[in-house]
Amino acid sequence: CSTAPESNELPELFELAKKRDYEDLLKLIQLKSQNFITPQSIWDLKDFLNFKAKEFDQKYDYRYSILDDVFAKLILENLLNLNDLKLLSKEKQEQIKNILNILGKLS
Repeated sequence: CSTAPESNELPELFELAKKRDYEDLLKLIQLKSQNFITPQSIWDLKDFLNFKAKEFDQKYDYRYSILDDVFAKLILENLLNLNDLKLLSKEKQEQIKNILNILGKLS
């Protein structure tokens, strides 16, 4: 069960990861738009953005029952790091580290 202070920090972690993800996406869009040479390029960008919107909806799933998995995935994607998790309880940090250990991604 989450403590009240930790519950208040969960949205902050999500927003931090989203901010980093959006910054990466903006850089990618800027690169793609430099290579527009045909009208089809516009529709290709639209398709790409629709795909990314669905990906964001799935990635930032805020159901409490899967938050440990979500945070572990965000670490694997370099959108969060272990230092960011210091906002969470030690117990929650350990649970996320255990998931990363299981996946063989934490040394």
